[in-house]
Amino acid sequence: MAPKITLYGLARIPFTEKCRRALVLKGLPFELCEPAGPEDYARWSPKTGLLPVLTIDDELVSDSTDILLRLEELWPEPPLLSPDPVVAAQQRHLENWADESFLWHYQEWLRASGGTGAPQPPAPRRGLRGLLRPRPKRAPQIAELLRSLEARLDDLVNFLGGRPFFHADQVSMADLTVYSMLRSLQMDQIPGAAALVAERPRLVAFMLRVEEATGG
Repeated sequence: MAPKITLYGLARIPFTEKCRRALVLKGLPFELCEPAGPEDYARWSPKTGLLPVLTIDDELVSDSTDILLRLEELWPEPPLLSPDPVVAAQQRHLENWADESFLWHYQEWLRASGGTGAPQPPAPRRGLRGLLRPRPKRAPQIAELLRSLEARLDDLVNFLGGRPFFHADQVSMADLTVYSMLRSLQMDQIPGAAALVAERPRLVAFMLRVEEATGG
């Protein structure tokens, strides 16, 4: 009997998106449940109050990276990590960088804009208390943030080069994570970021390849 798999989290958040696409890539049937309010965060994620979390029957797995690793352990095909330990370590490193980079830029945008209307990614380990208090918009800081983001996108373009995916010829957890970050930027969750992604056709083509491999 197939296990019952449920993914809890906001669909528009990159950390949820990478888990969703990993499930699709592995051909696993699942249900996506989005929170309707703060009580759902506490009910679905009693340990941390953060989403996404994944349940596999009665097992609860927290944190998007741990979710992908657990899926890889239970359903190793198609693989999310290379069998070569050196390449696998590189994939893990890029996966972590993509998560942290998006989170940092998003938090810095919140600080500079004082806005809280865009979707919130999971809180960092130090918590978001005080971070979301409305503050005056600071145009120079926002411009500097977009320049930083532009540089990181250029890093990705150079690192990808002419390869279809990062570190391998098939989708890995690194690709799912980079894709999910880029998708959030395409949605302009950091205002002005969508244009930066559109100006980099290699990244747009990379995203289309990931979508083709993970159900569109």
